[in-house]
Amino acid sequence: MTFTSRSVFLLTAVLFFSASAFAEEETPSIPSTDISIIPIKAQGKLTKVDAGNALNALHYDGYDNQPHFSVDGKHLYFTRMLDEQTDIFVYRFDDEQLVNITNSEDISEYSPTVYNSTSLSVIGVNPEGQQHLRLVSLVEGSQKVLNPVIEPVGYHAWLNPELAAVFVLGDVMTLQLFGLESEGAAEPLVDNIGRCLQTVTENTVSFTQLVDGMHQVFMVDNHGNIKPTGIVLPEGVQDYVWLDVEGVLVGQNSQLWYISSTDKTQVADLKRLGINNITRLAIQNNEQKLAIVHE
Repeated sequence: MTFTSRSVFLLTAVLFFSASAFAEEETPSIPSTDISIIPIKAQGKLTKVDAGNALNALHYDGYDNQPHFSVDGKHLYFTRMLDEQTDIFVYRFDDEQLVNITNSEDISEYSPTVYNSTSLSVIGVNPEGQQHLRLVSLVEGSQKVLNPVIEPVGYHAWLNPELAAVFVLGDVMTLQLFGLESEGAAEPLVDNIGRCLQTVTENTVSFTQLVDGMHQVFMVDNHGNIKPTGIVLPEGVQDYVWLDVEGVLVGQNSQLWYISSTDKTQVADLKRLGINNITRLAIQNNEQKLAIVHE
């Protein structure tokens, strides 16, 4: 991950993706949402949103969510619902083409995450309702279930090619380490975690834990060691993305905020773009584009 200062970028809205809410939500209703793509460009200490460049690219009313950029930033992977099933789609920025990657008949896939140059990791829900971590080939579209004993898996992030941190659903949501070659169950490390897991560096993933009604950001390493960051997200917020080595970017209603252990600064208010109820965020590695899920 490459970080940049939160105080030196220009935000210019240029692209909207129609979307809706997440598959693993605990609420029975699924509100309609969008994914907006906002390029980020350094320009002194100014932060500006150019609403005049906003446009709708996909013209789709439905369930699109969980954006994740390719390593080179040329592709955006996301989850789309078709009828009652979800597939993983990719939008190619160069030629503006949209492709259904999984196109499976009886498996619903969520949470696309780049694993390597030829495969994505996803959460796959089979007809029996089991939720497994899977690898999907970008070449063939074939899928492989990883360690079927650990389920139901809701979300994940990779510490390294052999180890993932996973959010496991249950009476309480737990953080577990998921070995690619493991065959047995894992011991829960932390209870009451949030859905947002982020790879920070090799062998380090960040997660949130609900403490006194607020989501606080922690780090876990490949040995299961956990340490606090001192970052507390706003009330009702559990989604974030790292913007630099000290702080994260979060959305609250129509606003974007930068939060570190010592600072909380409003970056922009996107209400004039028709953006409200911001949830998930994804950032391109070279930080030229920001994906925002919102209503």
